[in-house]
Amino acid sequence: MTYEDLMHSGKGLMVLNELLLLRSQQRPIRSMPLLPNFHERESHLMNYYHDRLSKMISTININNGFRDDLIPMALASGGKASHGLRNAILAVSAFHLWGPDHALTYKTEAIRSLSSSLSTESFDTTETQLATSMMLCVYNVFDETEGNWSVHLYGAQKILHQLASIYGGHLAYRFLYTWFLYHEVLGGFSQPLKQWPYGPASLRLLHDTHFDTSLIIGSLGCSVEVMEVISHVNKWRAMELQEDSTVSPDQERSNRAIEYKALESKLALLTQRLDPMHEQHLSRHDRTRTLATAELYRIATFLYLHRVGSTENSQDIKSAYLQQALTVLGSLEVCTSPWPLFVIACETETDDQRIKILNILDRMDVERHIGNVFVLRHIIESFWKQQDLQADSGRAGTLKWWDTIDINLTAPWFI
Repeated sequence: MTYEDLMHSGKGLMVLNELLLLRSQQRPIRSMPLLPNFHERESHLMNYYHDRLSKMISTININNGFRDDLIPMALASGGKASHGLRNAILAVSAFHLWGPDHALTYKTEAIRSLSSSLSTESFDTTETQLATSMMLCVYNVFDETEGNWSVHLYGAQKILHQLASIYGGHLAYRFLYTWFLYHEVLGGFSQPLKQWPYGPASLRLLHDTHFDTSLIIGSLGCSVEVMEVISHVNKWRAMELQEDSTVSPDQERSNRAIEYKALESKLALLTQRLDPMHEQHLSRHDRTRTLATAELYRIATFLYLHRVGSTENSQDIKSAYLQQALTVLGSLEVCTSPWPLFVIACETETDDQRIKILNILDRMDVERHIGNVFVLRHIIESFWKQQDLQADSGRAGTLKWWDTIDINLTAPWFI
């Protein structure tokens, strides 16, 4: 059976149960005072973001920065930066509810206000400017036809550097900065050369000796430790693309083998955990779901590490991790994280496994309806077709998606 045959297979949709989302008692959800010029339409859109979207784009609803940090910044009464963030949030909500035509005015106003604030306002508003740039990145995740994700992320990176200079060269692991880290590291997954040779700015600038990097962060879906390994593997791919001639091939293989073993061991021993301050306020269902999502990232990171850096024939180990990943995916009512799903999809070995991935993509579209999932599905399907074409030659198992698919895609399909 080829990929084309799978498209005619049954892919029934599961009935999804609504998740119980509890409010943190230690960090009460702030009320949303309406601004004098807030009309009923804008109020509806902001409430839609507060009640639905902010929960959908974070894997943890306790201490949810998408709600508890961004909404107060957006509803601040003065300043062009706040006006920009407010309109960026309204654009995301309008797009998700009604489509791009209804979002256009808000998106345009967000960009105009952000540009104006960057040229006229003080450093005090810089974090709001960073938030606006990042929310425009989110809009590009929702609208797969937009194509400006990398532009907004580059703007956010410049603001991040400016913030770091204000705070003495380093930044703490706060919501805004880890949110940027997520987009930047996974941006390096699709286009690793853009971060060569220094790596992600976020990992260079974020520094806090008191922060526990094993904690699961809602804006990441996993821990910072896992993101660090993903970034390291991205760097390996950049080195291959750069064809660095300063190191001999034999020395490079030796170095890679040592690093691979170290990273493999790190992932095997790595434990991701919930913040004890917030864990008690999560339902058992939400704790299980959050830990499962973080585990999905860990397993997918191993599969990515194996695909890029393995120097030994360890197919059995890879197959075991793949089965673990599919088991975790099967335990989730809906997968909320495109990146691990994509990595797992590219490592599938059987038709039944492919069908499971297609069913999961169906559920993602029904429950979340975010544009980048369409792009994600297209890339997965295209890669499977390439594998089918190589099946008779015996090379299907050695194919790498980045060698067969155009990675210069504008849509952030992995976020």
